[in-house]
This record gives sequence, C-alpha cells and structure tokens, in this order.
Amino acid sequence: MTEEPDTADLISDQSSASALPNVIIGGTPLLGRLTGIGHYTRQLVSALHRYQLVSRLRLWGDISFIDDDAVLTDETIGVVAGANAETVAADVDSADADSNAGKRLSSGSTWKQAIRQQAAKSYTAARWYAQISERVAAYRLKPFTRDHVYHSPNFILPPYPGPKVITVHDLSVLRYPEFHRHQMVEICEAGIRRAIEEDAQIIVDSDVVRQELLAEFSLIDVNITTVPLAPDERCRPRSEAECRSTLRRFDLSYGGFFLFVGTVEPRKNLSRVFEAYRVGREEKLFDWPLVVVGGRGWKSASEHEALEKLCDRGWARYLYYLDDLTLHDLYAATGLLVFPSLYEGFGLPAVEAAASGSRVLTSLGSAMAEFLGDFATLVDPLDVEAIKKGLYESSVTDTNQDLPKVVNRTWQEVATETAAVYQKALGDRPS
Repeated sequence: MTEEPDTADLISDQSSASALPNVIIGGTPLLGRLTGIGHYTRQLVSALHRYQLVSRLRLWGDISFIDDDAVLTDETIGVVAGANAETVAADVDSADADSNAGKRLSSGSTWKQAIRQQAAKSYTAARWYAQISERVAAYRLKPFTRDHVYHSPNFILPPYPGPKVITVHDLSVLRYPEFHRHQMVEICEAGIRRAIEEDAQIIVDSDVVRQELLAEFSLIDVNITTVPLAPDERCRPRSEAECRSTLRRFDLSYGGFFLFVGTVEPRKNLSRVFEAYRVGREEKLFDWPLVVVGGRGWKSASEHEALEKLCDRGWARYLYYLDDLTLHDLYAATGLLVFPSLYEGFGLPAVEAAASGSRVLTSLGSAMAEFLGDFATLVDPLDVEAIKKGLYESSVTDTNQDLPKVVNRTWQEVATETAAVYQKALGDRPS
C-alpha cells in the first residue's frame, strides 16, 4: 500500500513557496534524550520552519514518520531556539518546557525507543535493527523520492534513490574507532560510504572535516559544502548580577572557576585535563574549582574515577546535565572554558563560551582553532604540562581579545545555507 504524503506533514503548503524544496529530515536524533546531533537537528528544523525556507518538512524516524502535531508548536520552537549542542534539560523546574516538548515528541513511540536503546547496547540487535529499518525505509520512503530531498543529520542514510543530503559532523568513527561502540562504527561508516557512492550532497561543520573527507575518500570537493554551526542566540556576555542566582546555587564566584561542557568520554581528553588540574592545584598555581557539565559517555570509567577524586578533595564539581538558562549563566561567568579535545568536528561549547564573552582553552590544529583563532588559548592536547600552563596563565591574566566572527553567526544563516544545498541536490537530479 502506498503511504499518503500528507500523513506526517509538519509544515503546511504555502502558495508562495512553490519554488522551495520539499524535505524529509532523519528525525531519530530527536527521540529520547538529546545528544549533540539531536540539538543540531532541532535547531535546524526550527530555523527551516521559522524562516520559511522549505515548502514541506517531514521527519523520518527509522521505521515510520514522526507525526506528532506538537513537534513544531510555538512552545517547542522556543525550546529548540535555545537548545545547546552538548547539554539537555535536567529534571528541574526551569526545564519544564523542554521536558514537556520532549514528551510530546516521543508520545506513542515508547516501544520504538525501547528497541533503539537495546540496539545501541547489543551488536547483534543493532545489525538486526539496521536491516529491518532499511527495508521499511526503502518501502515507505519510495513515494517521496520524486519530489523530496532526504537529509540525514546523523550519518545514517537509508535507501533513497531520490536527491539526498547527509551531514558528516566529524570522522571520529574512522579516526578514533576505539572511542565508539563497534556497531555504531559500522553503521556510521556505512552511511558515509553510501552517501559518497550514491553521489549525495555532503554538509560538513568545518573545513577541518572537509579536508579529512577529501583525503580519506580521495574525493573532489564539488559535492561537499561547509556549513558552520552557530551559537545559541541566547549566548551573550552577562554581568555578575545577572549570574548571581546560578553562582549562589553552586557556590561559585564570577570569573573564578574553570568550566568544561561536553560528554565525559575519552575523546574529550579529560584524563589529561584532570591530571593537569590536579598537579596545578597541588603546586598551588591556582585555586579555582573545576566545574564539569555533561553526561556519562562510553568507556569513561577512568575519567569518572579521576573526577570523583577531585570532587572528594573539594576541588571539582560534577553537575551532570543542566537546563540551558543555567548553562548560559555558567558560560558567561566562567574564567575559562577548558576544551582541549582530541578531536571535534566543530566544538560548539567553545564557540558558545566565546559568544558569552568568556575565554577558551582549546586544541591546536582543531576545528575550534579554525573558528576561534587567536581569541583562544591554543595548546597541544597531548601535553599535560601545556594544559596546566594554560590553566595557570588564564587564572592570573586578563586579556581583551576581539571576538571571532563565528560568535555572530545565526541559525538562520545555517538553515539558509543548508536549504541552498537542498536546491543543489535537486539540481543534480538526472532529467
């Protein structure tokens, strides 16, 4: 039976938008607790809708369309506009809007989420789920291939003979496979290779990733477009008075603490950060506490052990997940965002901290260095001594660097440039 196109419409037809593309976006990252790609997807969907950059927009959830009418309500869009790429709302009063929106989005799909969660844990289940979802997608998406662009925001590209776009945020599954579950390495690598073999348009977040793709797959760059991300529109410098409530809540002083934001996992290089911080405290180079915000990642037992020891000494605070408003206060109030990752495709926390007026310590030769340049303190992420020196110098000096251009970038620009790639994909279709 052919699926009716109107079943899962998220945006009504607009008579003035006949030249705009019809788009299906892979919506699986929006289900359950949001990760970085989930926040990217929500920001993009919100901006495409808000600025009327597409004619029709649908979300595909692996085996069916996500057809909850509340996905793009004004309340949900408000939440999306403030979503952060590395954090999700905690179960606190200030996050009620986020929680309610998430419940509406996932309503009626509890059993599907349970299947996805099991597939994430089991290699056999992941392979089974991938095979089943591909067959279902091939059947259910077929009626849309003539007049819809399919956009995968998370490496996973289903069988789709129509025009397609994939966002490759980074190549960590290829460069650092040891940092990922085996099933995820296979799935993500297969998605990238399918996109290349089927001549899909590829979006990357940075020129660093663009160059890696060109080198890894011996590509020409005609099908690759760099579309940098943007900071949350609410990230801005804040006075001590504006941050006072949050600072009191965590017993912090304005400009007197180090901050890390991101998943606690090996790729974030936290073992070296914790060691550099521990040695610096023992040498009495600084007395700022280290605040860590982010969920527990895969293979992070040693990082959590080191963090727990710092917390036991009263030197660090692990805040897990925070609502966006609290996080924005911390971005603006910190003396230094510490983000010397081993690998990132963009590094949004670094950009959002800079947009909040705070200094940033990050990695030489990285995507963060590409966008922040001289504004950031750049260190060799493998050198504990260099990280320690960066922590010390930031705690005793105050610099007034001009903000990098990226902090003024908006999600409207991101969505507009993404919509241009949709048009490019449509233009590449054989007649």
